[in-house]
Amino acid sequence: MKHLTITVLSAAAALALSSCAAPAASTPAPAPVTAEVTPTPTTTTLPAGKFKLTTISGAEVTFTLPTPATHPAVKDLEAYRKKTGGAPVAYLVAEVDNRKGTDRVNMYQVDAFDAEGIQYRFSTVAETVSLWKPTYTSDYKYMTAAGKVLDDATGSALSSEGSDLYDAHLNDAEKGEKATIVLASSKATLPSEFTRVSVQPSGGGEGEDATPAP
Repeated sequence: MKHLTITVLSAAAALALSSCAAPAASTPAPAPVTAEVTPTPTTTTLPAGKFKLTTISGAEVTFTLPTPATHPAVKDLEAYRKKTGGAPVAYLVAEVDNRKGTDRVNMYQVDAFDAEGIQYRFSTVAETVSLWKPTYTSDYKYMTAAGKVLDDATGSALSSEGSDLYDAHLNDAEKGEKATIVLASSKATLPSEFTRVSVQPSGGGEGEDATPAP
């Protein structure tokens, strides 16, 4: 009986000691994960106004986007548009100095883009003049693009004037030459800022970016 009592007491003592032992160290909570913030890309804005470009072939080009309809280079064009009842356009007058260039420059196309991704395309104003010019119908009448029938004298005079303007604006700047080249866009209202202005100086291919001029 003594042996049994000692065993029971020993077990009880061990249990008491274990209940009095120091609590186990707690595991630290993991550090909060901080989400990586990706910077928002910024879009460069180009205010409407004067632009410049040195082409890959070495020509120096400057132009105002858009060019006012009061500019001397477009004064006759705008007057003709009004006489024929043609739709308004936006003009671009490019001054091309190709004295150091190695390729002909005809300012084939200029594309401007706004923040909404809308494209504003300019091409030779000669194409626009051909749209303004009265047509001579199969029933021997002159008619404007708006559908207005003209008397023979008026229609003939406007048709002749349109042909002269068309021919006058089929120009370019040959190597070593300086020239003024006029372009037009059917989108007459342009934004005050652009995100890119791309020029194709001599025909198809990749556009070359123009930048604001001081």
